[in-house]
Amino acid sequence: MASVTSTGRRRRRPIALSALRGFEAAARLLSFTLAAGELNLTQSSISRQIATLERQVGRPLFLRHTRALELTAAGARLYASVRQALVGIDRTVDELRGAGGPPRVSVATYASFASLWLVPRLAAFQKAHPEIEIRIDAADRMVDLEVEDIDVALRWLRPDAAVGDADLLVEEEATPALSQRLLESSGVHALQPSDLAALPFLELDDSIPGARQFSWSRWFEFAGVPQLRPCGRLHFTYIDQMVQAAVRGQGAAIVRTPFLDDLLASGELIAPFPQLRMPTGGRYVMVVNPRRAQLPHVKTFREWVLDEIRRGPQRLT
Repeated sequence: MASVTSTGRRRRRPIALSALRGFEAAARLLSFTLAAGELNLTQSSISRQIATLERQVGRPLFLRHTRALELTAAGARLYASVRQALVGIDRTVDELRGAGGPPRVSVATYASFASLWLVPRLAAFQKAHPEIEIRIDAADRMVDLEVEDIDVALRWLRPDAAVGDADLLVEEEATPALSQRLLESSGVHALQPSDLAALPFLELDDSIPGARQFSWSRWFEFAGVPQLRPCGRLHFTYIDQMVQAAVRGQGAAIVRTPFLDDLLASGELIAPFPQLRMPTGGRYVMVVNPRRAQLPHVKTFREWVLDEIRRGPQRLT
């Protein structure tokens, strides 16, 4: 219901502005859990904020899949507006704070890279540099660092894309990987690639950019193996969903570096044919906003990422 101002004008029904920060984080990270962690709230608090906002807007903002979120058309439209508004507000607040506010590094990257590589390592960064705040923009899109006021972008490049002035992080390779418990429960020995046909294949939907570069068909071609007909297939629209399904023992997946190395080192997955790592031509790079590159906290974060890449796989302790 509209309200009436002191001048007699009718004002459109307001919404709870307090929920917009939670909505923006959830839409950016596509995860209530990650949004709650970023905002130091509980997951249930974020869920309640989103539910309240959806009631006030009158439309669903998210499609809630098993272990995954997806923006609806209305949610994507609202996110674009809210994101732009909050970027402007945050920029103004940073300017007002001046040197008195905590330094913050805004990082744009793909959702899969954020959840599988970056986020698991951030606790170590925050322990070493508690004075620096990190803000993650995890969305599967290219961003204009200067326009959107982003400090650092961690990107995957197609084989034909130029690296330019970016830091080269990883030359991508891919190979089949699966959980040890899947092998044990299925009775498959995986002595040769053709043995994998007895297992379900986990793979990305063909609509995903770059999916062809690390598909089962391309790996079979690389390994010199005839195309196999597996006992079943599961298709995914997010890399991290596919990887987590492999960890849970739901099938075998073609897993890429650098995620592959962490998962092998932790024992969550095994690679039955480690000698058959297929170069995909893809690369992960780090791009730094030239207007922000010389800021001490941005330089610190850049050097930390490069050190983590040089250090190699993260092992469970």
